[in-house]
Amino acid sequence: GFFTGEVVDTATKADGTPVTAADPAVERALAAVVAAERRSDGFLGEEVGPLPAAGGPNGSEPRRRWVVDGVDGTVLFAAGAAEWATQIALEADGEVVVGVTTSPALGARWWASLGGGAWRARIGGTAPPVRLAVSTGAGGELAAWRTSCVPVRPSLRGLERALADRLAEGTHDVAPTVHGALMVAEGTIEACLQPLGALWDYAAPSLIVAEAGGRYGGLDGGRTLAQPLLYSNGASHDALLALLRGAVL
Repeated sequence: GFFTGEVVDTATKADGTPVTAADPAVERALAAVVAAERRSDGFLGEEVGPLPAAGGPNGSEPRRRWVVDGVDGTVLFAAGAAEWATQIALEADGEVVVGVTTSPALGARWWASLGGGAWRARIGGTAPPVRLAVSTGAGGELAAWRTSCVPVRPSLRGLERALADRLAEGTHDVAPTVHGALMVAEGTIEACLQPLGALWDYAAPSLIVAEAGGRYGGLDGGRTLAQPLLYSNGASHDALLALLRGAVL
C-alpha cells in the first residue's frame, strides 16, 4: 500500500500545492478500473485531468463521469498523518449520484447514493453499516453551534482565512478529526466550512451531507460545488451564511 505513516517526499505543483507519487498513481489505478468495468463512463482526476471514455461513441460527452481525488489531504499524507482520504464521486447527466470517501489509514469508509441515504462502515469489518444523520441541535446561541474548517485555519491566507476566523470566532470551533463534512453528516458538529477546493474535493462529501439530511452550498445560498463551500445540518445554514458574509462586506 501507499500509506506507511512515514513522511513522504513531495513535489510542488504550479499552483504551489504539494503532490506525492501516490496522488496520480491512485487516480490512474481507479481510471483503469473504470476503463475495464464501465467503458462508456468518463473520468476526471485532480492530477490526471479529464480522460475520455474507453468505449462508446467517439467525440460525444459521456452521460456518466467519475470524479476522483486520489489523495485528499496530501499535506497530511505527506506528513505521515492518518486523516487523509480518497474521494470518489459519480456524476450522471451533471448531477452527483454516488459519493464515497475512504480513509484507509483510519480504516473507515463513508458513502451515499442519491435517494439512498448516507452510511459509514469499518473497512473490512463485519459490523453492519451505520446510517448517518445530521444533528438536530442548532437552536440557542450561535456561539454554542459546533463548527469546523477544512483545511485548518493556520494553513489559510487572505479571504479564506478571514472567512474561517469569522466562523471560529462566532461559533464553537471544533478541530476536525476526519473531514469536517463527514462530521456534519455524523451529527458531531453543525457545520463545516471548506474555503478552498474544486469539484473533486466537494462532490463526494456534498452528497454524503445531503443524504444525511443536511445542506451545502456557496455564500450566495445557492446549491453549488464551488469555493468557498459551507456544509451544515440545514437548520443552522442561513444564520451561518449571514455570519460568513460579514467577512466579505
